[in-house]
Amino acid sequence: MTIDAENTSDAVESESADTAQIKDVVPQTDISPTQPSRKRKRTFDRTKPLDSLDDEAIAQYLATPKSVRDFKSLTDLARHFNVARMTVYRRTKELNVLQRAEWLLQHHMLAGDLIARLHWERIMAGQVRAAAAGDTKAAQFCKERAWPEDPAGFDVLAKQMFGS
Repeated sequence: MTIDAENTSDAVESESADTAQIKDVVPQTDISPTQPSRKRKRTFDRTKPLDSLDDEAIAQYLATPKSVRDFKSLTDLARHFNVARMTVYRRTKELNVLQRAEWLLQHHMLAGDLIARLHWERIMAGQVRAAAAGDTKAAQFCKERAWPEDPAGFDVLAKQMFGS
């Protein structure tokens, strides 16, 4: 099986000539689309806990007031999960962690508002007793609630107190 050198060069030349003719006949198409491809965004449900326990703990840490936090600093939180402090710090900047923390904060605030409204009469009675006993902060609070500077605020106060 010997191949003649002349025959192979002719085949290569004829093949390249055929592909050149095909390239001339077939119109060139633009490989890049006119619109950039869209990446599908995963719809994030802020009401559900995050997949990672570390990320959920970080979101809860961010949403919890400093006075009632289990971990007093990011360093303590990092030690608990056996990760570097910078890892925890970086995760506090992630969008899903921040969105979850925001939802938790709103949820806690709403729950606190509802509890305060349920016990509003008792709270105000305690503030009045404290103001009568000489507590200046309680007296200032009672004054602001009884005689608001903004008359529109009085309407809101009346609606809160009397449910109108």
